[in-house]
Amino acid sequence: MPTTISPDSANALNPDLDREALGHLLSLAYPDASAGQDFKTGHLIDDSTDQRLGSAVILKWHVDADFPSPNDLHAMLDRHRDAVEAFVAARDSRMMRKAVDAARDRRIADGFLFDGVAYQSRPGDIDKISRWAASARNAMDAGATSGDYRWHGQDYDFVWIAADNGSHRLDAPTMAALGEAVLAHEQGHILAARLIKDMDPIPADYENDSYWPVPSGG
Repeated sequence: MPTTISPDSANALNPDLDREALGHLLSLAYPDASAGQDFKTGHLIDDSTDQRLGSAVILKWHVDADFPSPNDLHAMLDRHRDAVEAFVAARDSRMMRKAVDAARDRRIADGFLFDGVAYQSRPGDIDKISRWAASARNAMDAGATSGDYRWHGQDYDFVWIAADNGSHRLDAPTMAALGEAVLAHEQGHILAARLIKDMDPIPADYENDSYWPVPSGG
């Protein structure tokens, strides 16, 4: 019958699978049973590293069959090894792709350099810069030129606040260029992430700067 997880228990003789892989194996061996409802699996986690400790075990068993012994589970795995390995590979690939996406989004939001000045580039910042850049291009079409800092129609100079909270006067051509720079920053990271995710396998060191765009001073 099910027991609590213990590295010293007989369950330590189970196949070297994590809880999801063991659950998938049981679903293959008992196709009429529902994971979570008819059975539940689990494995120990190291609190300091979040790494799995030992083999997964069956925590709940309401399947109309005898509780599987470690030997039974090894036999099941021998029968379904290819399917279990395919399940694990697909799951790990999905997790890696999500991790690459998270790294992409973080790097995009970390800011960018333009004319040697660092500017913020969180999603809201990119939207604001893009909207003002569009306004600047409209002003240029209407005749705004370099050195005109009141192209935005107000009686004060147009400024943009940089990442260090410093204010920088921007004429219409410079504001339009700032918009192009932030979109290039965003697109560069999107394309880099796509290249990484297209690698087979995705490199374990995908966080390394060598895979990502080099910051530019604009």
